[in-house]
Amino acid sequence: MKSAKTSSASRLAKQLESVSLAEDPSAQPGVTGPRIVATSQQSRFHSATLELTSNLEVDLTTVNISIGDREILVDAKVAFRAGVRYALTGRNGTGKSTLLQVLGDRIVPGLPPNLKIHLVTQVDPGPSSSRLSVLEYVLDLHTERKQALEERELLSQALESTDQRESHRLFNSLMVDRAKKDLDEKRLIALRRSGARGKEARAEEIRAEEALAAAEDRLKRGTVDADWAEKATELLAEVQLNLDLMEADATPAQATRILRGLGFSSDMIAGRYDALSGGWRTRCRLAVALLVQVDLLMLDEPSNFCDLETTLWLEHHLINNPTYSTLVITSHDQVFLDRLAEQTACLRGQKLDYFDGTPSAMVAVEAEERRNKGKQIAALDKKREHVEASIAQGRKSAKANNDDARMRMVKSRQKKLDERWGLERSAKGGRFKLNRDLVGYHLTAREEITQREEEGGAKIKVLDPGPLKVKGSLAHLEGVSLGYSGKGKTPGKVVLEGVNMTIEQGGRVALIGANGKGKSTIAKAVVGELSPLKGSVTRHPALKVGYFTQHAVEALSSIAGTPALTYFRETVSQLYSPIEEKEAWSSLGRLGLGGLAGVPIEALSGGQKVRLALALVLYPEPNILVLDEVTTHLDAPTIRALARALKAYSGGIILITHDRWFSTVVVEGKPVDECDDESSDEDEDDGAGFAGRRGVSYLVDKGKVKVLENGMEEYEKLVERRLARRRAKEAAGAS
Repeated sequence: MKSAKTSSASRLAKQLESVSLAEDPSAQPGVTGPRIVATSQQSRFHSATLELTSNLEVDLTTVNISIGDREILVDAKVAFRAGVRYALTGRNGTGKSTLLQVLGDRIVPGLPPNLKIHLVTQVDPGPSSSRLSVLEYVLDLHTERKQALEERELLSQALESTDQRESHRLFNSLMVDRAKKDLDEKRLIALRRSGARGKEARAEEIRAEEALAAAEDRLKRGTVDADWAEKATELLAEVQLNLDLMEADATPAQATRILRGLGFSSDMIAGRYDALSGGWRTRCRLAVALLVQVDLLMLDEPSNFCDLETTLWLEHHLINNPTYSTLVITSHDQVFLDRLAEQTACLRGQKLDYFDGTPSAMVAVEAEERRNKGKQIAALDKKREHVEASIAQGRKSAKANNDDARMRMVKSRQKKLDERWGLERSAKGGRFKLNRDLVGYHLTAREEITQREEEGGAKIKVLDPGPLKVKGSLAHLEGVSLGYSGKGKTPGKVVLEGVNMTIEQGGRVALIGANGKGKSTIAKAVVGELSPLKGSVTRHPALKVGYFTQHAVEALSSIAGTPALTYFRETVSQLYSPIEEKEAWSSLGRLGLGGLAGVPIEALSGGQKVRLALALVLYPEPNILVLDEVTTHLDAPTIRALARALKAYSGGIILITHDRWFSTVVVEGKPVDECDDESSDEDEDDGAGFAGRRGVSYLVDKGKVKVLENGMEEYEKLVERRLARRRAKEAAGAS
């Protein structure tokens, strides 16, 4: 029989999953998002106004971006150089996605007009009425190829048609379309230029307007120039050359390879696009981004909901098969970012801070700087105490002895303390010199030692359940077969067979494998939501389960008008017993939500919703936590805070994740700082929890479960070998 405590965890998981989902809250009727306003410093001599091929980089100064009443950037510099891969980092809610949207939609002025930009957002585009197959849909979004193919078809028909009037109509309609695009370009240039060059640009705009009017007149009257056939032939040759340069004939095969790399099966590629779920629709848009040639490619959380095989394939493809000049990418997967990034742009304090290196290297360097400056401040404070004591003693002695010379010496020391206290070394490590190291007007003759505050994540504390009075494992699966029974004429399906697994008290287990292989099925069997088809599942009689499902945040996203504190109290009262407001506030505070208790759930960010769902899971102080993709939507500092809290937790943990860093820390026992390439000597394991002991990692694949002795590292190597064989096979087929 299932215990009542296990059933409570199952009811909580089901409640978080059963709410009807709104794919995009901003798309609901009557809901309008706040207006985005973006400005930047410009002049008539700006490089973007010179020639159409002069600049293919983003180089903006004094950028201000606001959304509603909230400021994202204030007088910031936004610069992304050609040929560089950037990691865009920052806490959730600082505005990374808004910045990418501003660049992608060209809301901010100053972007070069010829700069080709492609943005893939993490927002689900929503259901589609398209009846195209997945492959056809991806090719249809390759607008440059699509337009060239349409022009080739139109010109071919015009030249081959035996109906002269139809030939003229086809040719004239093409010329009207081209004249409209030319006018749009001329207007944009004229808008940006001034002075003599502006006068010339406006003359070009007027000529473009006249050319469009003439083309529309010819289309209306059905007349053409005498040499129209010669012009059509030249245009056809030009369009064909463009198609040859972009290898248009090979694009379908290339798109197919990309879709397979992103996890699509052959049946899915040939199947209807409108049958896909939100995650797969987003992967289609990612496939388009990897297919088209652009100058600036921006990917917002592309690894969301991707398994490790897809993530590793994407890493390799972005590095070795770039279709971009500049890449800007955000991701909660720290290893993924570190392998891709050459430079880091961190959004904090309404500015962009740039670092030449990976995000982890930036964290390590800044931690070292904080330690060094902390030592400098401590040394100066100690010296100040000594000087202040000597001043006080000297003043006392001078007054007692009426010693004017000593009093002058005391005043001199006090003046030095007031005006010449601060840095004693320059930035290069030499002796501080006022006229060289502190140029300009200042109130003191020394620069104050300032210490950048650590960009910490939310404060997370997991209450320790304490040891169980009765010995024995928390859960034991022996000879278990898992699957789903058939209904009516629908046959049943066996997902896994012969599963043997034990979760000891305080033990750590990681379930690793590709999506759809049965990891969540095992989790449901452990918590009692799914009965085995064969074998037995034994649970500790005092087992209390905390179950975080991968759909918890999606369920919370559809709740409107309810403050977080109210929802928390109502849910706890339904599942367990009534709870006082003070206790509920404390529970939210342990997850860093104390200041957001009165905020409506729909106004919370994805990471804040994760923490709200976690607060519900942790409320009954479970002695085993089952965490299914808990790091999705969390930013890097919060993931680190959660990892530290789980390492100090003495209960058992079953972890399902594709986050390599998180798995090695929480399950395999590696220190947080070591995995983040930091040389920090700060302690991280405050409690008597896991304390560096190694857990067990299981590979769930091909209907079986086996132990991975070297954990996530072994699985990563296995996937790399699989991908290498696939690439070799594709190369052999291409040759």
